[in-house]
Amino acid sequence: METKERDYFFDNLKAVLIFLVVLGHFLLPIHGRNYLVVVKRLIYVFHMPLFVFVSGYFAKRIYRDGQYNYKKILYLIKAYVIFVVAIQVVYAAFGYRSFSEINFFTQSGAPWYLFAMVAWYLIIPLIRNSKPPVVLLCSVILALIAGFFKGIGDFLCLSRILVFGPFFFLGYYLDSAALQKALTPSFRRCVVPAAIVICLAILIFGPGLYDELEMVYENISYYELDSYWSGPFVRLSLMIAAFVISWAIMFFIPKKKTQISFIGQHTMPIYMLHRMVRDVLRFTGVYEYMSEWGAGALVVFICASICVTYALANGKVADFMNRLLELKVVKSKRLMGKNKA
Repeated sequence: METKERDYFFDNLKAVLIFLVVLGHFLLPIHGRNYLVVVKRLIYVFHMPLFVFVSGYFAKRIYRDGQYNYKKILYLIKAYVIFVVAIQVVYAAFGYRSFSEINFFTQSGAPWYLFAMVAWYLIIPLIRNSKPPVVLLCSVILALIAGFFKGIGDFLCLSRILVFGPFFFLGYYLDSAALQKALTPSFRRCVVPAAIVICLAILIFGPGLYDELEMVYENISYYELDSYWSGPFVRLSLMIAAFVISWAIMFFIPKKKTQISFIGQHTMPIYMLHRMVRDVLRFTGVYEYMSEWGAGALVVFICASICVTYALANGKVADFMNRLLELKVVKSKRLMGKNKA
């Protein structure tokens, strides 16, 4: 029986994205108006929107013939609970937060993505037969309206569910043929230069757009901006920037198996475990020591991110995490019992 060959394009794309997630989180504790903060915010403009788009692209198998893939949903719920607990344990171990303060309903850190994925999956039956342009337009409008309400923030990850929702739905509705067409050379000649201009603009003018770029990941409302009514324009501009940069990146992703393809197959353990590595570095004073290194610190963090990404993509680490999340140990014991019978 022939096995279907993996789509190495998406393995390679996810490998690049998970590296950017690690690098972004390693840079996240750095604040102020300096070069590292601008680089961090440039990464945050597009890396999670593109990751969410990929998640939406593969969500077509979550709901079929009136049935959910409950195994996948349960997998994400378990991952979310374990992730939140693990982060709280690290915080408590270093005395930064009591374990009793754990909150599964309000998340501003990395676990939000897992919670949001469950929410988006549950929405699929409501939108699967709807017209894609209508759903996409409505999701963009909801994302823009959300900023007008101070109460829409980290509770139930609602702000991120709404703001990143258009990217998930775009991935869900896009099929392979449409994606291939979008990556033809005729589009590349327009999209790539536009993305370069946007990136340069963020790097050059980023220090003066401190609050505006902060909207990408801080879940702040429009009230935090100097001009309240500029909020929807800022958010829409960031969404367009994320769309263009994400599209441009996909032109450079190899379609064949590469030396990083295996990383894209093990993104979950990297996503969950690298955060603890970052927190340990933060709580042990590493960031205070490197705060004055400037560009040198960026090189160090890039190298550290590569090392952490490769280490956590190890097959043994991935197998441990899959057993933890899917309870494969229990399953294998049952199968052994049946074989013996």
